[in-house]
Amino acid sequence: MLSWITEQFTRYKPERAVAVRALRHMRSADRKNLFSDDIMLMRTAEGYWFEYLIYEQLIRIAEQTKTIKKIVRKGSDVKKHKTKRQLGTNGIYSADKGDIRVRGNGQDLAEVDLLLFDKDDRVVFCEIVTSPSDLKDLEAEIIYKKKLFGYLFSQDNVGFILFSSVDIANTQVVRRLRADPDNAYICTRECEVMKSCLKGMRIMNLPTQQENSPKLVRAEDLRTQLFDYKKLHDEALSQLYFAQEHDLTANQFFDNPSVSPLVKKVICGGMYPSAIKNLVQNYGLRIKSEQLTVQKVMEDYSKVIMAVDFPEIEPVVYLKPRKQRQYLKMVPASTGGFKYERPTPPRVGFYLWLETVKPGLGSERMESVLNYCASELTAFPKTGRPERLPDPENLPKPKKGKGKKRSRGNVAGTANNQKSGCETQKSAEQIHNKISGGHRKKSRKNWQKPHSAVLNKQE
Repeated sequence: MLSWITEQFTRYKPERAVAVRALRHMRSADRKNLFSDDIMLMRTAEGYWFEYLIYEQLIRIAEQTKTIKKIVRKGSDVKKHKTKRQLGTNGIYSADKGDIRVRGNGQDLAEVDLLLFDKDDRVVFCEIVTSPSDLKDLEAEIIYKKKLFGYLFSQDNVGFILFSSVDIANTQVVRRLRADPDNAYICTRECEVMKSCLKGMRIMNLPTQQENSPKLVRAEDLRTQLFDYKKLHDEALSQLYFAQEHDLTANQFFDNPSVSPLVKKVICGGMYPSAIKNLVQNYGLRIKSEQLTVQKVMEDYSKVIMAVDFPEIEPVVYLKPRKQRQYLKMVPASTGGFKYERPTPPRVGFYLWLETVKPGLGSERMESVLNYCASELTAFPKTGRPERLPDPENLPKPKKGKGKKRSRGNVAGTANNQKSGCETQKSAEQIHNKISGGHRKKSRKNWQKPHSAVLNKQE
């Protein structure tokens, strides 16, 4: 099916009827911006339109062949509904706006642009990009989704198609993807060329009736293997503690059959006051330019939760403001300690999960988790407790014009910027290459070693 679809889309340029049909899935504001003079708004609208264009074209060609057995409905072809978010729900579903998502214990594990099946009921998922910048973290996401759909549909090999309106064939990510026979890369003409057939048309008021193609199926009607994500999570957490207590390597941890590759994050638990004090004083929490004190955390936040991201084995901290219905996600900072990344709003399923977390993490257990993350992520020796952070009021002011802005590692497969002069560093890289298919985020070697710069430097 992959090769057949590739042939159908070689230098693809849509007919006007199909191009118009794709507009029915878009909001009126996005339709208006499709030819906007504002380049950012226009590119965003193009991305939506191109995604639905591929979807509409696949419907057309699927009706003419047995190669494509079924396509999962999306956009306006999904009956309007309000998705009730609740813990304990697992499987594939359609979101409020018609997106295709996989849920585990109420939280979204993955989202795909398109989902289809061949004549033998083998699943294929698709991602659609309109810019080279969209390749950020793409490779790691594909690896995870292959494992996820392989588990759900009991498939050893899962097909994948990457559609792009820009030529990215020579990028390292695409070259590696094309080396896998289960993957396909399809480059169409530029969006600017393809949408030219819409110029001069009134595109604001268009019918949005559902497609009645026999090839379309609801996400909720797909027959998948049942799974209990919460159970998988709890087992992975138990094995993480076991690995810490028995000095197991990351390789040994992930090779354990009890650790499911579907688990992306484990929640270690809420922190007791002693653990919070240790975390703040000896590691540091920073929200923008403000370095939080123990008193500040105790007064302004009702809950502090520690989690660990997989496969990076990277610690994450969540803060619950007393006067806000959200959690603040804190990630390791390159300059030391933890920094604010983004909020976790109440509309996402993961928020509900965090709300159920009770205090259960003491200072000793917290230290054990952080030390294990540091040793396995960066191959640092366990040097014990780092130096206490100095009082920010007694720090010298940084000189203007000094220092460079640091950013988080973001592209999967980026090499570590730090020198690896010892065998432990090499082994750590090999471990994570094996886990994530050879590509992972940049490690933050200094998160466990806070220093004065973390208190003054804005990232």
